[in-house]
Amino acid sequence: MKLEYFGVGCLSSIPLILKYHRAKRIFLVTGKKSYYISGARDAITPYLDSKNVIHFSDFSTDPKIADVRRGVSELKQAKCDAVIAIGGGSTIDMAKLINIITYNNCDPEDLATGKEKVKVKGLPLIAIPTTSGSGSEATHFAVVYVNKIKYSLAHQYILPDYPIIDPSLTYNLPPKLTAISGFDALSQAVESYWAITATEESQQYASQAIKMILPTLESAVNSPSIEARNTMALAAHLAGKAINITKTTAPHAISYPLTTYFNIPHGHAVALLLGNFFVINSKSEGDGWRDYRGDVPQKVMRELCDLFDCINPQDCANKWYALMATVGLETDFKTLGICNQSDIDLIIKNVNAERLGNNPVIITKTILKQLFRILAKAT
Repeated sequence: MKLEYFGVGCLSSIPLILKYHRAKRIFLVTGKKSYYISGARDAITPYLDSKNVIHFSDFSTDPKIADVRRGVSELKQAKCDAVIAIGGGSTIDMAKLINIITYNNCDPEDLATGKEKVKVKGLPLIAIPTTSGSGSEATHFAVVYVNKIKYSLAHQYILPDYPIIDPSLTYNLPPKLTAISGFDALSQAVESYWAITATEESQQYASQAIKMILPTLESAVNSPSIEARNTMALAAHLAGKAINITKTTAPHAISYPLTTYFNIPHGHAVALLLGNFFVINSKSEGDGWRDYRGDVPQKVMRELCDLFDCINPQDCANKWYALMATVGLETDFKTLGICNQSDIDLIIKNVNAERLGNNPVIITKTILKQLFRILAKAT
């Protein structure tokens, strides 16, 4: 990452960045509706007036390999000098994928699934979020679905060169999307904090994000002010910087099938699961701790309780689900379409094992079944 920009009006840095790279042809990746509703189109157009812009928005909400192929084809034909992504996490991920796959000149599916490796960098990439959630503008990985299986392509060359976070682009975000993206950011911060790959730096980013989101998310959803929107935008970016160091853990790993098979938005799916992990990650039997750094896992969970201003892990879980209810996120499994044991079996069968390995407690099928029994009873 070369430079990052934050604050209302910081889109004005775009011409300077493009001038530095002598960029005249721009590959612009945006969402279909969010580009207009967020005000991004009106905000960015004056800075691109003198450029030749190729606009790509032909992709679904969750990046699929077929969408990536179309984007790669267009970027190859366009012969651009820079890429700008403006939108939510899926949009920024799509731009990352198109950019890196195009310039590594291999089959998109082979690179996404790990058969081929990233060897060269793509074009200069400017990433501009219009939600306060994914933190994708600050991470070196990108999600893509191949045959309904989620893959995360990771490499330092994928990291955007210029994150530009203008909170005003989130001012028109609807309440439900504010809640979903807000919980995505909060989940990333919590998971980063307890991940076995955590560092002092990542925990500083994560704790800052938690301290900012907890007192702000409810007002950002139910009675948004400029101050609340600005706070959430910065917090989401910090959570992204934390997760860029550590990657995610068990709640994320388990969440992907909920999105793939039951159409539960990503941030909502993770939130649905994460509350119970305050308890799961505070308990261990025998060799259940994956982290072997003395009493560090217990210490980390105590620190998280303090950050949540809670007495114990169960208190944290209760506070988590109470906040979900306050911001209007459904927790009833049946209402969300998870109706029977076969649905739960489908989820467990498709859990991302790689992310489970980053969790401080070893997550067995027995623990997964216990988790879903608890969640089902809570509905």
